[in-house]
Amino acid sequence: MSDLMQFLKDLLLWVPLKLWELLLDGLAALLEALPVPGFIQAADGAFSALPGNVLFFAQKFAVGDGIAMILSAYVLRFIIRRLPFVG
Repeated sequence: MSDLMQFLKDLLLWVPLKLWELLLDGLAALLEALPVPGFIQAADGAFSALPGNVLFFAQKFAVGDGIAMILSAYVLRFIIRRLPFVG
């Protein structure tokens, strides 16, 4: 009887976790299907006009990665604001 109860407990705990995993996988597939906005692609060429010594320090401080993270956060904020009952 104890084994049966343990099985039911494990099953009841597994089902919500599996549903959550499927929901997150679907959300990840949705985000991967979105095209990259044009202003993020345009930001890639912004560093080509800078002089070499500025580029050296920009690479050391990972300015390019930081700008990409900030732009990605803006896009994610835009997407979340479009969700009903959330944004």
